[in-house]
Amino acid sequence: MDFLLNRKLFFFFLVTFSFNAFPITKHFPLDGYNYQPGKDIGIKQYGANSLHGTNKIVLTFDDGPHIYETPKILDLLKKFKVKATFFINTFNLNSQKKSIIERILSEGHILGSHDFNHRDNNQEDEDIFKDELLRSIFDIKKLERQAGFLNKGIYFRFPFGYYGLNPEYHHMNVIRDLSQEIYDENCINFVFWDIDTKDWGPGMTSLEISQNVKAHMIGGEATTVLMKNNRWVKKKIFIKNPLKGGVVLLHDRKEETYFATEKILKMAKDYNWKVVPLSNVKEFNFDKKKCVLKKLN
Repeated sequence: MDFLLNRKLFFFFLVTFSFNAFPITKHFPLDGYNYQPGKDIGIKQYGANSLHGTNKIVLTFDDGPHIYETPKILDLLKKFKVKATFFINTFNLNSQKKSIIERILSEGHILGSHDFNHRDNNQEDEDIFKDELLRSIFDIKKLERQAGFLNKGIYFRFPFGYYGLNPEYHHMNVIRDLSQEIYDENCINFVFWDIDTKDWGPGMTSLEISQNVKAHMIGGEATTVLMKNNRWVKKKIFIKNPLKGGVVLLHDRKEETYFATEKILKMAKDYNWKVVPLSNVKEFNFDKKKCVLKKLN
């Protein structure tokens, strides 16, 4: 029940404070800016604006790797010759999951941090948030090194997309300070999304999940998920002004998402959408930064 109420509260703040004082889209914490808890929140200012209207999408998968579903999704990506980004929690990695991660890297996909575990970061004190983010980054960099793929910087996505609601500190300030400690640069590139497929919602079918991408690309009926009487319910909506491009949010832990991914990739081919890697997108480019860890044990 606490989780549901916290999530409901977050989306209230999300709607209320999304339109704040950020002058332009940024995907690194702003240098020289002191983020304020409860004020500097929301995800709209972090959209991949450069993709809008381009018929280009980025596929991202959260919460894995899943022993059964992630390999199936990798098979699809290989079949359709596209690359994706996988945001993983690193707290429960075992040898089987590490072999899946090695495959993710060897097949040219990007590995990002979804934090050490999937707890709401707003419920963690500053030291715990910082320590677990650092542990997650080092876990991923060690996995990259072991697989022979040590990539520049790190992509990070908050669990649930929640951040900035702890009254004692703001996550963006911690992220910027931590990056300076381990990179000497602002190199933790955080990633939200433009198109939420709602595949995390109870009862969402593969057709509804894939149709949500279609609706955001060309317009039409979509399915959203709303909180009503402390439970999630589905509701049909109509999108009149589609984005026609953006970062797509999926989760590689449900069979419905596997079938939805297949439908999305077939639609991309039919409608001539281009699936591009996250690193090719303007907002997620590390540009001329070195972004090399000072020390990796």
